[in-house]
Amino acid sequence: MSLLPASPDPTDLGAIRRRLATAPRARQTIGLERIEIGPEALDTLPVTVREVLDRATGDIVVLTDSTPMTRAGRDLKAEGVARLRDAFDADGTVIRHHVLGRDRPELHADERALTEADDAVEGAAVVVSIGSGTVTDIAKDASFRAHRPFIAVQTAVSVNAFSDDMAVLLRNGVKRTVPSHWPAALVIDLATIAEAPASMNRAGFGELMAMFTAPADWYLANAIGADDSYDPEVVRLYRERGDRLLAAAAGVAAADQEALAELAAQMTLTGIAMGVAGRTAPLSGTEHTISHLLDMSAERDGRGLAFHGAQVGVAAVVVALAWRRVLRDLDPDRIAVAAARAAPVDLASRRPRVGSAFDRLDETGAATAECWSDYRRKVERWNAMPEARASLAEDWPAHRAAIQPLVLAPESIVEGLRAAGAPTRFSELEPAIPADVARWAVASCHLMRDRFTVADLIDLSGALDGRAWDAAFADELLAEAAELGAGL
Repeated sequence: MSLLPASPDPTDLGAIRRRLATAPRARQTIGLERIEIGPEALDTLPVTVREVLDRATGDIVVLTDSTPMTRAGRDLKAEGVARLRDAFDADGTVIRHHVLGRDRPELHADERALTEADDAVEGAAVVVSIGSGTVTDIAKDASFRAHRPFIAVQTAVSVNAFSDDMAVLLRNGVKRTVPSHWPAALVIDLATIAEAPASMNRAGFGELMAMFTAPADWYLANAIGADDSYDPEVVRLYRERGDRLLAAAAGVAAADQEALAELAAQMTLTGIAMGVAGRTAPLSGTEHTISHLLDMSAERDGRGLAFHGAQVGVAAVVVALAWRRVLRDLDPDRIAVAAARAAPVDLASRRPRVGSAFDRLDETGAATAECWSDYRRKVERWNAMPEARASLAEDWPAHRAAIQPLVLAPESIVEGLRAAGAPTRFSELEPAIPADVARWAVASCHLMRDRFTVADLIDLSGALDGRAWDAAFADELLAEAAELGAGL
């Protein structure tokens, strides 16, 4: 395949910093010092670690999980550890390799894994992770709390957790994104990426479909006064290459290295965008909450987890359909009338809905309490902002014009996913998501966190002909998705 050169280049951190410095807006500083993307990037690992180690003293701790991974037919993790030992043995530097979750069938970023990682990194001068998103999040969190620098060796292009300063962890059975720190360096070895399971890289393509829905949620939260951080320059940082990503879809399916390089570049840029914004909102909207609920349900039921990014891609089709309805049919007069009356949403009626959605997740009620705490704040903020609602209604034509280019047509998302060989239906995920679980996740996605999205606009405003975002509405969206070859 052939792709035209494009900017920005994620490995040129200086250019990205200069670009972001031109706009008059406060942004987080990019903490990454070095990004290596290439077919032999693993060769740079020893010199990258030495650059960091020169600023600290102690052991080098390598964290992995027990999942077999190969590079050129050899054990990738053993190869990475061996290269470090070859480079540092003469210095007397100790290389400690710790395999996380060795006694567990599947590693999760939960309290048990975090405690294990805390013990493993004690006495480390630098922490190196070799593995996928879960290992990276655990290592990132452990090194952050130990105040140690961290280097990530990315083994698949499945999620954008590698290039930001946040970690996705399980707390009380609920997925939460928590502050962490940037990796000092990121190593993306394309020879390794090409040997990763095809399903992982295709999941990465699905993850990036959020770039065609989540920015609209972020804009909306800003327009309603719920989040003043919306930053169009941060969105442009990754959306400028959106057409290139879609053009690379067939190459991703074929594990073409040039296409995987584009996928890696896009994934890295989206991670940087979230880190610069200081939140996941640039790439995490309604589609991600659906995926989080699917993960939480799998934890409860003892099902295996489908790839997060693959779930995001399937959910993005449903969310794009919801946005199509809003952009076509929303009646701003309904918002204006309610705002003029300052009519509040009844919190007492909302608590049972949250309980009905999440009591199934655990018998202790901890998951429901966790979700209600966040959701209640969101509804209270909506009730406290009648002026913002009135402004949204009055300026709706301008807002609609701004949101329209942020949302890709659902047909185009389906086409891209199919070309990449990624799932378009919940039943195509591995393991397949039961239809009742998928319906529940779509219907309940807005009840889990304090972030205003298109689902909240529909549910709280009644501006789509009085409709709520509920089970009946979810079924309608899923039926529309089915007509496109997506949905259930």
